[in-house]
Amino acid sequence: RTPNNFTIHGLWPDIKGTILNNCNPDAKYASVTGGKFVKRNKHWPDLILTEAASLKRQGFWEYQFKKHGTCCSDLFNQEKYFDLALILKDKFDLLTTFRNKGIIPKSTCTINKIQKTIRTVTGVVPNLSCT
Repeated sequence: RTPNNFTIHGLWPDIKGTILNNCNPDAKYASVTGGKFVKRNKHWPDLILTEAASLKRQGFWEYQFKKHGTCCSDLFNQEKYFDLALILKDKFDLLTTFRNKGIIPKSTCTINKIQKTIRTVTGVVPNLSCT
C-alpha cells in the first residue's frame, strides 16, 4: 500500500534525548475493531499487510506498543498512547506545511530547509534519517 500522506511509524517516548525501549515486553496488546481500527489504519497503517490482514493480526501496532508504548504506561494506557500519536499527527499537518514552503514530492531541497520547516511548525528540531 502506498499512502497519499505522511503516516505514523511510531511514537517513541524519551528521557533527555534517549529513546526508551522494551520497558514491559510482556504487556498484553488489546486489538481494536470498528471505527478505532479504521482511524488507526488510515494514519498508522501496516504498509506490508492488506487492510484485512491488518485487522486480523495487528502485529505492527502490537510491536510498537510493546517496544515504545509500555515506556510511558504510567502516563498513558494503550488506548491513550495510540490516541496521542493520532492527535499529534493531526496537529502537525506536515504535508500541507511542506507544500506551502515549496517542498513537494519529486523535487529537491536541502535537509536544512526540511528541518527548519518542521521546527517552525512543531517547535522542536527533528531527528531525520534516510533508510
